[in-house]
Amino acid sequence: MIFLDLIDLAKIRRAILYLFLIVAALWLQLGFFSRIAPLGVRPFFLPAVAVAIGLWEGGVWGAAFGMLTGFFCDQVMIESTVTYLILFSLLGFAAGVLGQFFINRRFLACFLASAAALAIFAGVEVVPVWIFKGAALGDVLPVAELQILWSLPFIIPCYFGAKAIARSN
Repeated sequence: MIFLDLIDLAKIRRAILYLFLIVAALWLQLGFFSRIAPLGVRPFFLPAVAVAIGLWEGGVWGAAFGMLTGFFCDQVMIESTVTYLILFSLLGFAAGVLGQFFINRRFLACFLASAAALAIFAGVEVVPVWIFKGAALGDVLPVAELQILWSLPFIIPCYFGAKAIARSN
């Protein structure tokens, strides 16, 4: 039973709760909010989950949970193969490093970092359509802007959910 002393049960419990947060956000993203599309645009708020977890848990855990979020997205979303896996990993790591060394963990910092992450993901979706499919940039940018605006309110539950899990011991 010496091995039980080496296991940090609080971290395992937090990891399981973060996993539930990721799965719940993914379920809401794909199940409920995929059917609601004001002006033809659907929200994409999963980057806010990766940012919030990375902000509260640090770079390594942020990258790990970002990778898990990206893996789930790559498995259930048709548009991507490994793009989300790589981007979410980098995003979780960057948010964790920022949260550990450069910014505080308050809501405004998380909101701004999540908004930047949403803009990055909108850019990742817009650039291939613009370059490879020949769409006019003036046609795809308003769609990306609407997606970012529609996704911003979902930063609030992502932040407070991750904060509640991080503070639970």
